[in-house]
Amino acid sequence: MATVYLRFNRHPKNLLRYVCLLHECTKKNCINAKLVHDKFHVVKFLTEAIDQTRKKEVYEHPVLKRSKYVMLKRFDTMNEKQRAKFELINQSNTLTAKAWKMRENFLELYACQTEEEALNFFQCWYINVMHSNITAMKKAAKTIKRYIDGILHQIGNNISNARAEQTNSKIAKFQHVAQGYSNFANLLAAILFFNSSPRLVFTRLTTEPI
Repeated sequence: MATVYLRFNRHPKNLLRYVCLLHECTKKNCINAKLVHDKFHVVKFLTEAIDQTRKKEVYEHPVLKRSKYVMLKRFDTMNEKQRAKFELINQSNTLTAKAWKMRENFLELYACQTEEEALNFFQCWYINVMHSNITAMKKAAKTIKRYIDGILHQIGNNISNARAEQTNSKIAKFQHVAQGYSNFANLLAAILFFNSSPRLVFTRLTTEPI
């Protein structure tokens, strides 16, 4: 992270208005930047709440069996078979279906044009969730409320740490396929090999002993 700051021609305190990664180096060098909580991680709280709700009532509602991946998806990403399964669950008036709708309603927050509009929308959504009888969604809503400032900062901004998450996923895959590395230098060599030019890898390997 510190290396990134050195690439700026001016001091980063005057350049960065928003950051999507809370890091000690970030807090030290970008004291005026506003923290943005990535949409992916926010929605993840709600998605996990849906699955927790499904697990609790699956024995009471057999229709929920083998529906985990159906209820984790959005309607427009479901195939024909999954949509038919979802309609059965929805018609059964399950808490899981209600939790799913709460997540979908929350996503409309990101269509707001201003932070003020988004805050008003969230407050209405929050009241609705807290008046429900879905414990997992209430817990998720409280967590989101705690970080609402960082969530609202994304309104009108395209900032995201999706690229960083993608890179982390690739690194985890390297480690899994190799069943671990004996030291960090070997892991670094693999990362450079699969994500950089061969010339860069060769230079790294010949200048630093492994």
